[in-house]
Amino acid sequence: MWNLKNKTIVISGATNGIGRAAAIELIKHGPNLVFTYRNKELADELIAEINKDFPNSKINSIYCDFSNQESIRDCANKINSICNNIDVLINNAGVVNTSYHETLEGIENTFAVNHLGYFLLTNLVVNKMKGLKETRIINVSSAAHGFVKEIQWGDINYKNNFGKGLKAYSQSKLANLLFTRYLAIKLSTDNVTVNSIHPGGVNTSLGGQNKAWYSKPLKLILWPFFRSPNRGAESIIYLATKIDDGVTGEYFVDSKIAKSSTYSKNLEEAHKLWLQSEELVGESFTL
Repeated sequence: MWNLKNKTIVISGATNGIGRAAAIELIKHGPNLVFTYRNKELADELIAEINKDFPNSKINSIYCDFSNQESIRDCANKINSICNNIDVLINNAGVVNTSYHETLEGIENTFAVNHLGYFLLTNLVVNKMKGLKETRIINVSSAAHGFVKEIQWGDINYKNNFGKGLKAYSQSKLANLLFTRYLAIKLSTDNVTVNSIHPGGVNTSLGGQNKAWYSKPLKLILWPFFRSPNRGAESIIYLATKIDDGVTGEYFVDSKIAKSSTYSKNLEEAHKLWLQSEELVGESFTL
């Protein structure tokens, strides 16, 4: 097991579900923990719970609204100010939307949070990970990526075909895999591994803002996969703590490398997504 004592772990969206479960488990290994939140009350509750069992823990919490690029940039600036180095970055913050709405930047909310949130935050803090002996980026994706065949380039917002939001959500999770594989290549000479995980259908508050979350189509699809947040966080814990074996650009299910869709491995499409993402955040990144 990799020694995490005094290492720095950054987790986005750690106040609920698998992000919270991962934070509580990883703090046992003695790292410096930095996590993002939207709900201050839930953030304070998490810190109090950790301090109850581990009173000497080093914890920083930072507000971030991943549907707002200005908020992401402000969050990244604070992370870079707090952290001398980042050893593990866990991109976990996510949403499920069953009705269509756009961010201030005019981007469909699901794609903005679930993909562009990962893309922008990672690129803004990754210099804190390069040049170290070994660092890890873990992107929380989903088996739902297989519910769509490809990125819908002609209408990436799914504005004309949003329905109950399943395709938009699935596309955002497919984007996570394309991003993972492309970033792994870009960082291959920097001792940074990049992998993605499927946590299973976890019974959390994800999508809780939607009254229609348990609509029949989504319930039928996800119900067989529901598991506890602790179980859903297992692959995150595994990737964060395992001895470095050089595995990168892979997709993990139940702490094992698993098969993802053929399209998710298409590097030409991954490159296209990278360029599209740079355009949507208004900034180019050279890694």
